[in-house]
Amino acid sequence: MTQHAELKHAPIFAPAVANTYRGMVVEVPLHLHALPGRPTLAVIEDVLRAAFDGSKLVSVATGDIGSVDIEENAGTDRLTLRVCGNDAAGHARLVATLDNLGKGAGGAAVQNLNIMAGVDPVAGLVF
Repeated sequence: MTQHAELKHAPIFAPAVANTYRGMVVEVPLHLHALPGRPTLAVIEDVLRAAFDGSKLVSVATGDIGSVDIEENAGTDRLTLRVCGNDAAGHARLVATLDNLGKGAGGAAVQNLNIMAGVDPVAGLVF
C-alpha cells in the first residue's frame, strides 16, 4: 500500500468488526511522529477533553477500551470519543461511537438548522 499509494508513512492497520443493531464506530489512525509536537496519547486525550468540556453531545471516555459498547449512544444524538494506541510505537487511534440514526445526518441537520435560526444548537436533540 505504501508503494502503490506513494505514502510517506506506512498505514496503520486498524480493523473494526461489530455486530450491532443500532450504532456506529469510526476510527482515525494517526502517526504520532507526523503530528506537530509529537504528542503522547495523554496529550491528545487532554486536548479533546478541553475542546469538548461542557458539551452536551460529545464526551471523552477514559480507561481501557479493550471492549467498546458501540450501542452506548443508541437512541441519542451523543457521540463518545476515545484515544488509544501505543506511545512507544508512535501510533494512536481516535475512536468515536455514535448512533448513526441520531448523530448522523439527521441530528446534524437539526443542529445546523438551530444555529441558522439563532436558537440553542441542541434544541430538539436527544441526550
